[in-house]
Amino acid sequence: MCPILLHRVRYPVALLWAHFTLASLLIVGLGLTVIGESPAHAAEQPEQGGIIIWAVHESMPDFDIHYESSYIAAQPLGPIYNGLVTQDVYNNGKIIGDLAERWEVGEEGKRITFFLRRGVKFHDGSDFTCADAQYSLDKLADPKRAHPTFVGVLSPVYEKSTCTDDFTLVLSLKQPSAAIVTLLSGAHAVMMKKGIAESVNRNDPKFLMGTGPFKFKSYTPGVDFQAERNQNYWKPGQPYIQGYRAVVMADLTKIFASFRARQLTMTGIGRHLERPEAEILKRDFPDAVVAIGPRATWDNFVMNVRKPPFNDVRVRKAIALATDREKMIEIAVEGWGVPGGYIGPHTPYGLPPEELQKYPQFGADMKKREAEAKRLLAEAGYGKGLDVQLMLRRGPLYERGALSRQDDLKKVGINLKLDLVDTATNLDRQKNGDFQVYTAPSSVHMDDPDLYYARFTCQAVSNYGKYCHPEFDKLFEEQSRTFDDGKRAEITRQMERMLLEEIPDDRGYYWKSSMGYWNRVKNWPPLLGTTVYNYGKFGQVWCQGAQCM
Repeated sequence: MCPILLHRVRYPVALLWAHFTLASLLIVGLGLTVIGESPAHAAEQPEQGGIIIWAVHESMPDFDIHYESSYIAAQPLGPIYNGLVTQDVYNNGKIIGDLAERWEVGEEGKRITFFLRRGVKFHDGSDFTCADAQYSLDKLADPKRAHPTFVGVLSPVYEKSTCTDDFTLVLSLKQPSAAIVTLLSGAHAVMMKKGIAESVNRNDPKFLMGTGPFKFKSYTPGVDFQAERNQNYWKPGQPYIQGYRAVVMADLTKIFASFRARQLTMTGIGRHLERPEAEILKRDFPDAVVAIGPRATWDNFVMNVRKPPFNDVRVRKAIALATDREKMIEIAVEGWGVPGGYIGPHTPYGLPPEELQKYPQFGADMKKREAEAKRLLAEAGYGKGLDVQLMLRRGPLYERGALSRQDDLKKVGINLKLDLVDTATNLDRQKNGDFQVYTAPSSVHMDDPDLYYARFTCQAVSNYGKYCHPEFDKLFEEQSRTFDDGKRAEITRQMERMLLEEIPDDRGYYWKSSMGYWNRVKNWPPLLGTTVYNYGKFGQVWCQGAQCM
């Protein structure tokens, strides 16, 4: 058997703290200056040329990366743009400058001044200035122009942005936020040209006017999205590759077959490789690289808690008790998953495994759990059974887990009737509350507690299940203002205990990131929890001999 090139990523707690640069900054002292420069990481001299091709499982709904939260938009569109700050994917996600050369924090964390790069141009040749950054931040905080995930974290703390000159942006906050710079480092928090959303329809490719390393080339719905190298990119010499192509493939079997036939450079970005396929690569393809790491994405069973039967916590507890998580992990992802609570188990903010396992829904005795689920259902008035309509996002990655859960719940008298929908329909019905229960993968774009927990606060636009507990909201606000990581973790663990008792939704498992790519691709970063979104925009990636496969 040929050896496989294998990246396995662990998440030591000491390295996880590197994500939260603003927190560390404020602990040391307010008013300090942060400067971010990403060092060169490739041992070999990068070569110019080559096209990277990977698979996404469906077409994006539109071109507005502020408005669309899915990876199917973030991956193809991200390299068109830059943010004020970004994540150094080669240094455990440390936050560094992007269009902001540096930034200063003042007024006890309520003011952040960004000093912008000069000489940066949009793809049409116009200058990037503070007015564009101001416009972009205002848009991200606007529920009519941005996705609820981003608005839910940004709008409670965002007061305004002002420009003191063309290259100095002052961000004023209603209250200190430990998450704000982390949020701005994500793939979706990009800087757009002022007025673009008002002058160009978000379905028009002309909407794609960025400053990033690549610019729009072509788009064929249901087929592919293509971008080409920005010859005038503000980072000298970058990018190295000539362009990229995201190909739409709904069938995982076809994705793997296309990869083996060298029609794809990579199966997907942090995606689309399963355990048996990795074994095939290990056996038959010595020049294949298999990358595995944590992933900030989970199987989610979201219940509308304001409507019967899920307004009764006994029914929600019965769901959690009856769900066999280990079985679901084997069926849905063939073992490449881990159980967890309401924040990623790869982060330092959740409960330790030994405490998590003390909760009944994580108990090892399924017969005991099923008996308790039946008792709770009978006590709630559903002893003769319960029919539930399940809205399910279409796709094999999601359907297998739902079928496993359907089988589990049937054993305790809950009959799930599946309603398969596409991504756009799924999102629309979530926002409108048009569901009894839905299941779809949920994810965060940065590993910060605000993003994991904002969806459970009473007034959050992303709180589709309508869970509301004033004490939880108080804890959320407290942790959001806490910059000491240890103290923040103490608060988030209180939040975890509350959610594990009240079950606003049920997490089947957290995915592992896994992907395959050819070893001609050089300087591909290790997989972190949010690599699916934040992978470095191909800026420092290059292909040996200008051939990517």
